[in-house]
Order: sequence, then C-alpha cells, then structure tokens
Amino acid sequence: MIRRAFGLLAAAACIGGLLAVPMQVRAQSGALVAVLSEIQQLSQNDFSALASWANNGAPPPISTFYQPNKAEADVIALGDKDRQAVILWLQGNGRSALYARGANDYQIGPPRAPADQAAPTPTPVPAWREIPLASATLDGAVQGQVQILSGFAAVKRDGTAAIVCVSFKNVSPVTAKRVVFDFPLLDAQGNPLGDLTLDRNGEFSNNVAIATYESFASWLQGGIGPRGYADNCIQKTLPTAAVPLLQARTASYRVMRVEYDNTTVWTPPAP
Repeated sequence: MIRRAFGLLAAAACIGGLLAVPMQVRAQSGALVAVLSEIQQLSQNDFSALASWANNGAPPPISTFYQPNKAEADVIALGDKDRQAVILWLQGNGRSALYARGANDYQIGPPRAPADQAAPTPTPVPAWREIPLASATLDGAVQGQVQILSGFAAVKRDGTAAIVCVSFKNVSPVTAKRVVFDFPLLDAQGNPLGDLTLDRNGEFSNNVAIATYESFASWLQGGIGPRGYADNCIQKTLPTAAVPLLQARTASYRVMRVEYDNTTVWTPPAP
C-alpha cells in the first residue's frame, strides 16, 4: 500500500514537472498569424514596398485588389498592439515587438531585407563643396615676385557663400607692404563666372612665408591655427543663391598688384 502511494506521488511530481516546462509560445491572435503568413508570400519587390509603406506612416491604401496594398489593409485591420508590432518590424526595429505578441520566427518567416536589417544612417550632405585652386598657366606660381605656396577654395552647395585662402611669400629682396590677389571662379568648361579679391596689407619680408590654414578641413573645423590665418582668406556671403557660386567648379588665382616699401609698384603686364 505504501509502495503504491509512493508511486502515485512520484507520477504526480513527474506530471507537475512537465507542466512547469514552458510551452512553445504561439501568436496570441489568429489574425496576426494570418497577416504574417500573407506577408511571407509577398515577392521581394512587394515586401520592400510594404516596408516603405510602413516607414512612410502606414497610410490606408486607396485600393486593395493587388499586393502589397491588400497586405497594407490587413495590417491596418489588426488590433492596435498587433498592428504596431508588425509596423515596427517592417520599419527595421527588429522582431521583439512581434515576439512580445506571441509570434515566433516560423510564423514571421526567414529574415528579409529591409525589415530584418537596420537601415543605414544616411550620410549627411556637406554644406560646402571644395573646388580646386589652380594656376591658370604652366608658368609656375610666382607672379610679381610673389609666390603662391598653397591654398584652397570652396563654395556653399546652396550658392550663398564662397571662401578662398592662400599662403604666399614675397621673393623680392624688397619688403612688400600690399599684395592684391584676384581669384576668378570658373565653370566646368573653364569659362569665367566672377571674381573674388583679397587685398592683403602688412609687412611681407623677403622669403618669409605668410601662412593660412593648412587645409579647407582645418578651416571648416573652426579655423584651427593662429588668428592671422584668416587674414589670408577672402570670404563672400550672400543673402540668396548666386549662379556663379552654384556653377563654380574651379578657382584660379593671379596677383594683380604689389606695393613695396620703397614706393615701387608691380602690376601685371597688359595682355
């Protein structure tokens, strides 16, 4: 009798243990299962379109005769939590919301792009675009005993601003006190669009580099370098877009005037 009672207790404990094991989670809503099955049957093009629809606010479709419009309508017809879970998944936020509604991977289907992969973060378009600063001739960078050492040019993509900076040195034995630079902006065919002028005053001794920013990137990062670097830049800002700035593809340079402290003046020869 005791052995029989002990056997019954053991059997009850075994059954209790089996009942304690979590059962396979199933979707709580038959409608959710049906919608997930419908979505599984969509072609990749239709699935991508459905994902785009979800990312665009999931508006009600105008017609439901064809896919993926029918699937859109069926998603909208789901209960609030089921609908939100499906849309979150389609938007690329993972399957956790569907799991929370009781759905499993068999019911959701194999991973499909773009829902099951995070959408790449779009690369922001820079506000500025750098354009080459180039000599107009093959004669070198010395004009009027002023040598261009380096520089850069850039225009805003919206056509409202431009900047040109140059480093230079006076290679004349006489100290210069004023150098005027002209920077023609050119289109893709090399046609002139307009000019920027930098009128630089100071004391420019023989073979002393008068430096500006190392690069456009250093200027863009807040003007890294001594305050005097900005003196070698000409920046033009406009209230509205200008066609020359929108079309500019290259900036050239030329020295237009050099004044020396011995009162002599250099200007380019007449063409």
